[in-house]
Amino acid sequence: MARLKMVPTKSVDGADGAPGGAVPYGLVITAAWAWRIIVIGVVAMFVLKFFAILSTILMPMIIAMIIAAPLEHLVTRMERFRIPRGWGAAIVLLSLTVVVLGLIAAAGGTVVAGFDELKNEAIAGFNTFLDWLVDGPWHVDPEWIDSLQGRAQDFLQNNWQGVANGALSVTGTIGSVLAGTVIALLALFFFLRDGRIMWLWVVRSTTGTNAERVDTAGRNAWGTLGRYARTSATVALIDAVGIALGAWILGVPLVIPIAIAVFLFSFVPMFGATISGALAVLVALVDGGWTTALIMLGVVILVQQLEGSILYPLMFGKAASLHPMVILLSVSAGTLLAGFIGAVIAVPFISFVTTFISSLRQPDAADPA
Repeated sequence: MARLKMVPTKSVDGADGAPGGAVPYGLVITAAWAWRIIVIGVVAMFVLKFFAILSTILMPMIIAMIIAAPLEHLVTRMERFRIPRGWGAAIVLLSLTVVVLGLIAAAGGTVVAGFDELKNEAIAGFNTFLDWLVDGPWHVDPEWIDSLQGRAQDFLQNNWQGVANGALSVTGTIGSVLAGTVIALLALFFFLRDGRIMWLWVVRSTTGTNAERVDTAGRNAWGTLGRYARTSATVALIDAVGIALGAWILGVPLVIPIAIAVFLFSFVPMFGATISGALAVLVALVDGGWTTALIMLGVVILVQQLEGSILYPLMFGKAASLHPMVILLSVSAGTLLAGFIGAVIAVPFISFVTTFISSLRQPDAADPA
């Protein structure tokens, strides 16, 4: 009979292992990776904790940086016409504030003007739905519907304190939003005026002999962020105009609020278009019934197909060259960490970081135009 040959195993120090005293080489590698992963996890946990503590300050500054990336070119062009950067930044900031406040005022006025009519139509539609449940093919017992409505009223009456606390919570949230808005506006002004100076100071103070390489990576990442923000705003504007135009032709109320909602939600990749489209269809359903809602759904699908098949690939190009799975995970993680704002800034933030890292690996990368 042929004898079996023993295959020696490597010990921790690389010598041939002896029976009972050797550690398999695969276990050594696994242990080496395990403690590194643990360290990285602990560091990531502390970074997230630090971000959560300072989120009231950091989130507005990140938003200001994303907004400043596409608008800095306007300040630079004004400087070519001998307009100081401080005045240019103030003009851009003031113009942006006027546009945003104008849209908010227009949307608020439209909502106030059409709220009562839309409320009455919603109540009438709900009553029609209840009649259909009773008289339609389902033949639901009216007493069961009445008991369900009674339970809902009892629940609201018994939990009115929780509703009041929720209202107070909303009031506190509004205060936090106003404080964050002030921080974002101040940060945006300084980013527009002194962004390049601040970046060079950070690079020269922290990177030493690698300053030029880090500066190139930063400029490339900043260019990617600017292209992403410009193309996102353009695509969102086209979506908003297209869906709002369809709603106006169909006679759907709240056209301006619908357009603003579509514009804002379009900044959320993959999910935003679906949410805003569902909102437009819901308003059409309440106001005009199933026929209007189906036509509005067709308009939403047509606009989204135009965006996804033509505009998005044509305009974005490599502005956010991320795999769809990376985008999905980024949006999901951003939503869990910071809600809607986190979903909006997640993809541009990841694009900025990936471009910066890839540029560091390629020292000869060209500066973006």
